[in-house]
Amino acid sequence: MIISYLEHHRPLEKHQYAVIDRGRLPTLPGNWPYLELVSPIVSPQAHLYPWLIPLRELPAGELNDLMAALSRHVGLYSFPVCSLLLSSTLSLHEVRNVLTDALYFKDAQHRGYILRYYDPRVLFHLHWMLNPWQLFTQLPAQEIPHWTFWLEGKWHTLEFPGHVFCQPGDAADYPLEQLQRCSAVNRVLAKLPCSTDMAQRQETSRRIDALLVQAMQCGLTSQEDRIAFALQGIAQRAAFWRAPKMAAFLTQARLIPGFYSDETNGWDERYWQDMTQE
Repeated sequence: MIISYLEHHRPLEKHQYAVIDRGRLPTLPGNWPYLELVSPIVSPQAHLYPWLIPLRELPAGELNDLMAALSRHVGLYSFPVCSLLLSSTLSLHEVRNVLTDALYFKDAQHRGYILRYYDPRVLFHLHWMLNPWQLFTQLPAQEIPHWTFWLEGKWHTLEFPGHVFCQPGDAADYPLEQLQRCSAVNRVLAKLPCSTDMAQRQETSRRIDALLVQAMQCGLTSQEDRIAFALQGIAQRAAFWRAPKMAAFLTQARLIPGFYSDETNGWDERYWQDMTQE
């Protein structure tokens, strides 16, 4: 079963709920109804977790103004006031409960982790990092079948089917290390030209993730070095790190964190050709 994007995003006014990242909007307008997506365990850190807004309970004028503002928003590198809209027939408290549960997952050793699915940059990666069954069960997809988010200057809608079943061979454990690389993948993507084609962006993200893994295998321990390596890997030929001069440079760079990114930052195209020739 494939979970895919709609060809055209679901009309914004057809959503019943908005999720607002409190990091982007720490204070709501005074008359907006809301619930916090916070469990009792983490209530002391409530300010780190998002707001849930029942759109149909907003004053009519403010709802119209919000929808108009979201529809008009432009900018490849900026986010609107709300960047995640949800469509569900559940009540406000039911939606709050399932969304709160989705904020957490456990690994094979039962250690708990926060899953920032309300950040569109993370939600985008979850679509390809998790298998369909994991994505469907981690997100309350049966209860909330449409997830519309803003990314790369456009609105996109993930539409979930009524049921997704675990297939033979599907991994049960979450790819924890890969999920933890989301931030690094996003930092590389931010330095590349924007792509509004989600399939192309996904392919690029997979390449970046593989290059980040390769950077670790090459012995680069600094996050900045790995990000530089992945960014350069997008532009350089395949397996550029195996060229004799490059391999010798990496042997030196792995001894000094930050050395790789500092040194390669000044290389021009001709120098790169010399370093990566067989």
